[in-house]
Amino acid sequence: MPKTAYVTGATGFLGLNLIKELMRQGWNTIALHLPSADLRYLWKYKVGLIAGDLGDPDLLRRSIPEGTDVVFHLAANTSAWSKNNARQYIDNVEGTRNLVEAALQKKVGRFVYTSSISAFGYHPGECIDETTASNALRCGMQYNLTKFLAEQSVKEAASRGLNAIILNPCNILGPYDTSNWTRQFIKPIYDGTLPGAPPGKAMWCHVKDIVDAHINAVDKGGSGENYLLGGTEASFLEVVNEIERQLGKVETQRVQPPWLLRLFVVALGVKSMIDGKEPILTPEKYNRAVAYIRCDYNKARTVLGYRSSPLAQMIRDTLAWLESEELL
Repeated sequence: MPKTAYVTGATGFLGLNLIKELMRQGWNTIALHLPSADLRYLWKYKVGLIAGDLGDPDLLRRSIPEGTDVVFHLAANTSAWSKNNARQYIDNVEGTRNLVEAALQKKVGRFVYTSSISAFGYHPGECIDETTASNALRCGMQYNLTKFLAEQSVKEAASRGLNAIILNPCNILGPYDTSNWTRQFIKPIYDGTLPGAPPGKAMWCHVKDIVDAHINAVDKGGSGENYLLGGTEASFLEVVNEIERQLGKVETQRVQPPWLLRLFVVALGVKSMIDGKEPILTPEKYNRAVAYIRCDYNKARTVLGYRSSPLAQMIRDTLAWLESEELL
């Protein structure tokens, strides 16, 4: 008998990749999406569509079938602009709280929460693992704070019997990315408008590997536990150069110094106060752009069988999808 999955964030980058694999494996899948969401890619898959949001507890209780095998909670507000802080708290913290309560009431078999390495706070230069204490409450980054608080709701529900697991990915690359790294790096490189690479360094994951970890997490891993999903370590310059090589562009050696990025943050903040538009570089984005963020993900390798693909493959698959959709 096919298993049943309930997926939030179904029209997002990770959500579409997860649903594609669930359907390939024969799952019955119910997809929660915002009423205003673009369904052009989700229409390809024979899923049950539920229009609504996480702020409606009654809708969640009605739409999750009794005894659902797994809820995959992928939906998140990833804004890095302080003007969106209040909305982000509602979406990430209160929305997660509503969903775990509905999952408990509907006796869901497993609850897989897609958190982020950001839930551990901000530890530039430090190789963190699951035992690292989060400093999200004091690091001054709202997204990090909301993901940490959402995790606390999941863990509290786990103490009341919800069979829940928390996955903490790093930066994800792959098909269906129409905004994230496509907007920040790929399109500017393709158009010849990228001013240079940020000075930081990070870990990079292929979306197919993250999807595999989610599906493995249905049957593996301890309830209430975190699993960091790291990947290939590469500087932003190395990522930019790999994209340039695959697009046939001249490789840049321009790395933007932190002091210059600081000036941009101040100038763009002033501009934003005048025109009310979100700046392309905020203090939160600056912190990520200049830091070296990494983790030890041996726990996920050992328990979930998690593996990370090479950077070149992540970028190759991302570009191939963008080209197939005529987005490049």
